[in-house]
Amino acid sequence: MESERVLIVEDEKIIALDLQRRLERFGYTVCDSAAEGEEAVRKARDHRPDIILMDIMLAGAVDGIEAAKTIKRELQIPVIFLTAYADERTLERAKEAEPFGYILKPFKERELYTTIDIALYKHKVDKSLKKQERLFSAILHSVNDGIVATGIDMEILFLNPIAAKMCGWTEDDARGRSAQSVLSLVDSRSLVPVVPDTLPGGGHPMFFRDVMMKSRHGQTFIVDGSITKIHQIENETEGYVFAFRDISELKRMSETIDYQASHDGLTGLSNREEFALKLSELIDELKRNGGRHTLIELDIDRFKVVNDTCGAMAGDELLRQVANVIQSLTQRRDFSARLGGDEFAVILRDCTLEDSLHVAKRLQDAVQNHKFIWQKSLFPITLSIGVVPLSEGDQDIHAVLAAADDACYIAKEEGGNRISVFQRSEEKYVQRRGQMEWIGRINEALERNMFRLWFQPIEPLNPEAGHHAKAEILIRMQGDDGSIISPGSFIPSAERYGLMPMIDRWVLDNSVKTWRRLKDEGHPIIDRLFTVNLSGPTLLDETFVEYVDLVFKRYEGSPASFCFEITETAAIQNLSYASNFMGRLKDKGFTFSLDDFGSGFSSFNYLKNLPVDYLKIDGSIVQNIDESLVNYTMVDSINSMGHVLGLKTVGEYAKNMAIVDRLRRIGVDYAQGYALAEPKPLP
Repeated sequence: MESERVLIVEDEKIIALDLQRRLERFGYTVCDSAAEGEEAVRKARDHRPDIILMDIMLAGAVDGIEAAKTIKRELQIPVIFLTAYADERTLERAKEAEPFGYILKPFKERELYTTIDIALYKHKVDKSLKKQERLFSAILHSVNDGIVATGIDMEILFLNPIAAKMCGWTEDDARGRSAQSVLSLVDSRSLVPVVPDTLPGGGHPMFFRDVMMKSRHGQTFIVDGSITKIHQIENETEGYVFAFRDISELKRMSETIDYQASHDGLTGLSNREEFALKLSELIDELKRNGGRHTLIELDIDRFKVVNDTCGAMAGDELLRQVANVIQSLTQRRDFSARLGGDEFAVILRDCTLEDSLHVAKRLQDAVQNHKFIWQKSLFPITLSIGVVPLSEGDQDIHAVLAAADDACYIAKEEGGNRISVFQRSEEKYVQRRGQMEWIGRINEALERNMFRLWFQPIEPLNPEAGHHAKAEILIRMQGDDGSIISPGSFIPSAERYGLMPMIDRWVLDNSVKTWRRLKDEGHPIIDRLFTVNLSGPTLLDETFVEYVDLVFKRYEGSPASFCFEITETAAIQNLSYASNFMGRLKDKGFTFSLDDFGSGFSSFNYLKNLPVDYLKIDGSIVQNIDESLVNYTMVDSINSMGHVLGLKTVGEYAKNMAIVDRLRRIGVDYAQGYALAEPKPLP
């Protein structure tokens, strides 16, 4: 190991040589010597010795003390003073250079060796501490947290750059000031200062959350942080370290996410999930404390007219305006929400039924008097409102919401612009309950595969024309006792509550699956064209065409063997959608039949825009053509126009052979009815 290198600064050569001899005997290397202060500084720069022995009194303009101060400032090399003087004034001056020791002349070898050895060790320790200090300083200056150190008196000793930036104080300006004045930490709710005059005892940090920090310049932050004691000898507290992190943006993001999770993005009202939570809390409160509260549900009458006529932007604007009316007429203690679509709800707290009816009437009148104008067109807007008084007996949020739905539905069924109060025992609500029970049975039938496929033949009236015999696929529900339930019992509820698309998919899947089985068995029914009914909502389902592809690929079905049947009303109400929908499926090889023609709009103009293949004349007209000349003439006219348009015609409800004969005489292509065949299970 290399020996430590020493620079001797002594203006008396004899003493310098004596020192060199002694040091070399101790094992040190004397790298050089100097006799003047300026020379000492220069040689220290050149040689960078490990330690310098410096005489205080030197010849020249710069004495040993000044030279030592320069060397410490520039080179950080430890200096031991050599002096024959020990007066107070000299020692006071010498302290300014922060020497690592003093050796009085004449030297004693043991003292000389010990002083140098201790000085070198101390310098080594100092270098290590300063290295650690630089490391810690770099860490404190690079972390994203604010760090503040104080003494035991809570006066600032240190701020890192993040803390300085957040507090608005420079480290120099803050040093010596109280932590309370510089940090300005207060609880964001109570506004009570977080930094007390004295901190509690114990060795654990004191944590704080969601605390407001106000900077010197008035800027406000939300911070999380801690206050930790600095312990030194005998576990005594020497000071405190404050660590804090700016969570303002995180807080804003969290609040935004919470808001978005609980509010409707279009209207700013609470959403259905938040509403359900508040209603559930209110029901629990009613059970504990009683009270009088009311739930009202509001539905915009003829909203679909605005949305379909003017587009989604107009519909959205109408929803926003109605939401604003609701907010303006309800109190702060009440709770308003958009449940979805054009449905809104309000919880009226501490409100009797009589008062709630007044509120409902004000809302109804305000919306009716509100002028909704879109692109210079004025649309009359009204509300159907259902009112449900809440009581201690309400046990289930779902039952309460169902009651509100019932009341609102009854108001709309009675013509709209009505207020209906839910009365469990009234006949119309009992009937409504029955419809709701069918919803459960329909869902159960879908889950348990309790639907059954039936069919009714559609026969060509002129076999010589080569018309293809058909079979209309029908649906039945099988009860738990094995009984067969006709569609008239459950289809109205399915239509009213939006379950038809699921039923349509079940029918299509099972029809194609059955067709594949019958084809593999060589059953003669396969020679017939299978006609599958589709509901109006399915025409609006943008995923249904892809579903058709999936089903026919799964069972290797033939599109040419299937015809989709839609009603005239469904087609006209969604004309553009229906035309696009039918076109996409016809491109795949399917045919289409328009059902119930003559029952609705009965305009031949729109037929030119619908790619149908078969025109099914409404049974209410057909079933009396053997008795009514008017009906006979209507069927004749529809049949003639259908043929002009290149369509094949079907007469349904052919209940006797007299009707069949007249259909044949008119020239109708197909007949369907009990006179030819009753519906029966599909094999």
